[in-house]
Amino acid sequence: MKKIIPLGIRAALSANAPTLDFVLPGLTAGSVGTVVGAGGVGKTMLLTQLGIAVATGSPAFDNPLTPRSAPARVVLIAAEESSDILRIRLHAIKKWMDLQREKSSGATVATESEFTALLEKNLLLVPAAGQSVALVSNGATTEFFETLCQFSFGARLIIIDPLRRLHDGDENSSSAMTYIVQVLEALAKRTRAAVIVAHHIGKASMFNGTTDLAAASRGSSALTDAVRWQVNLSGMSEKVASKHRLSGQHKLYACLDFSKANYIAPEPTIWLKRLDVGVLTHTILKSVSSATQHGGKKSNIEGTHVTKERVYDW
Repeated sequence: MKKIIPLGIRAALSANAPTLDFVLPGLTAGSVGTVVGAGGVGKTMLLTQLGIAVATGSPAFDNPLTPRSAPARVVLIAAEESSDILRIRLHAIKKWMDLQREKSSGATVATESEFTALLEKNLLLVPAAGQSVALVSNGATTEFFETLCQFSFGARLIIIDPLRRLHDGDENSSSAMTYIVQVLEALAKRTRAAVIVAHHIGKASMFNGTTDLAAASRGSSALTDAVRWQVNLSGMSEKVASKHRLSGQHKLYACLDFSKANYIAPEPTIWLKRLDVGVLTHTILKSVSSATQHGGKKSNIEGTHVTKERVYDW
């Protein structure tokens, strides 16, 4: 039986408070997070771009969600993708990165040769369609769990897409979801990497328009309760598109919400636009109502996103 070791209060207070090591905004090294979204909304591309951003130390979507450290090793298990599809995605992302380099004069984006060299050195990209990547089977960890721990030694970020391929349990079971998170936490602890898994949004949240909430995650709430970080990716509705003069174009846009981030202040919603092959880039939406009354004068709010906490200018 393991001993319970309480924190030494006097020793904790006599030393300086530790500084959190953020791999991505709100996501610390050694912790587990999820990216939640409907099928086909762009989760795999989002995760691939995040992995490449960390591996190369480059911006993922122009400004938001940029890595907060030097280029580092990333392991990405794409359980539903073939090698051909991943190669197509790599070419599309590289094309987008080339455009960013031209726009920024190379100030924030690695040169083409550096970009390729960093990816080759830091990105372990595994196409696993048709293969078993289960970490849990019949209530116990698998041989692949041990293999993944070995592959991920020295990694800063581990991405696995999707969660459903990692276990044979009931998603609506609190104990099954708690156990899979414990296994992912063990992976994070042994490798000291941040671990992100992709998961689906529940049908009820899609129907009632609450896809931005932490509770939108499919299955037992134990999953959302246990992870330390969750972002939700959802498509733009026709109603929102009309508001922003984008009628008929709503399928080109996606909304990224920080639905749970325990270690940072609330983050603003990020709007993303789908480009060639589904590559996502940060975009600023313009409201139809470009002016409001404030103190008897009109105040231009075009180009901002209003949240419940504050107004963010990007």
